[in-house]
Amino acid sequence: MKKQIEGHEKKKKRNGWIVGLLTTAVLVGILLPVGPVHLTSKANAASGTSDTALSKFKDIKGHWAQATIAKAYEKNLISGYQDGTFRPNGKITRGEYATILARATGLEKLEGQNPFADLKGHWSEAAVSQLVGQGFINAGDYAKGFNPNAELTRYEMMKWIANGLIKSGASFQNAFNDTKNTLLPTPEVNRGTIRAEQIPYLALVRGTGIVGGFQDGTLKPADSTTRAEVSAILLRYMDVEGTDAGKYSDLNEMREVGTTGTNLTTISNYRYSSGSVMISDLSKGNINLRNNSGVLKIHRFIVVDATQNKPKGIYAKLFLPDKYASGSYRTFADVSFTSNLETSNLITFNQGLSDSLIQFNRLDLDLAKKQSNVTIPMDSGELIKKGLQKRFWTTSTLRNKSWSYFLKSDTEGEFKIQR
Repeated sequence: MKKQIEGHEKKKKRNGWIVGLLTTAVLVGILLPVGPVHLTSKANAASGTSDTALSKFKDIKGHWAQATIAKAYEKNLISGYQDGTFRPNGKITRGEYATILARATGLEKLEGQNPFADLKGHWSEAAVSQLVGQGFINAGDYAKGFNPNAELTRYEMMKWIANGLIKSGASFQNAFNDTKNTLLPTPEVNRGTIRAEQIPYLALVRGTGIVGGFQDGTLKPADSTTRAEVSAILLRYMDVEGTDAGKYSDLNEMREVGTTGTNLTTISNYRYSSGSVMISDLSKGNINLRNNSGVLKIHRFIVVDATQNKPKGIYAKLFLPDKYASGSYRTFADVSFTSNLETSNLITFNQGLSDSLIQFNRLDLDLAKKQSNVTIPMDSGELIKKGLQKRFWTTSTLRNKSWSYFLKSDTEGEFKIQR
């Protein structure tokens, strides 16, 4: 089989074929419902400019996606309505999105069969069938029918293009597998609005920068999406499809978390010492505090590079407040803890730890509330009670100079790092 990435070389020919088809259709008086709308003509789109798009669409000037819409128009991905509008804030349907995506991909075109009875004769049938054949759409996801006129959800949008990335190269399949148990940098994970099976699809599009999320860090997978948003996202998708997943640092962080329980080596200069186990290994056992004040279990160990004035790392916004003291790596540990004390005492708990890698320090409370991260309240006794296991986040630091740290499980070995 030809390499899938060779399909990119065929895109120009395919676009020319589409232009010719549309021009012919107009000449014979047929109105083709192609792309996100019902087109009248698209004959000059391939050589269009921003000025061409502005003159064609009377409602995009000044819109945040004005330049993006113009670029998508020039690439022959989208068009407008007969009344001269593009309606950038209008919702997009499954059929419309499928038609644009079928033109945006550079993967080898496969002749797929239409598996949906309710799609037969619909104007998007060919595009949907193509995407099914190429692997973008899983027919099993629509067992009750495709319903092409239904509004597209953001999760559908992201899942389809994640599937496309997987088909475009083995590195994305590996990245998908690596992120099945990762931590998504979004508060929705804590709120229970993202299901476990959705995580690797969202990780691929978030980690490659195709979808950056909203200002508050949310991805809003259940929401509908707009024509302007789809234009921007598919342009970014076209740049990522067929590349190497290893080139995306944000994705690499999530891959390391998914496979080892920490993003330590991706984001910092710390490395494992000889004989060290992974955090994912350590999480299988308990850590009895030396002074018998409690029992700790660690699930994840997240690092943010706060050595400079501008933090680095995909998890920075999730854990680090805007105002922070720079000069070190900030760490955030996802732990479960059972106290043996009648009264909660953070100083005593910290004294029971053999190293400062993990400390019973609370996260910034305002940010924790905003991001739905459970942490130690001002009165730690409200959370930590004798004999009750509680799961929460703590924070500490790693020195930005030569140093070493360790954390030992009772049964699973020792996590050892050094710089």
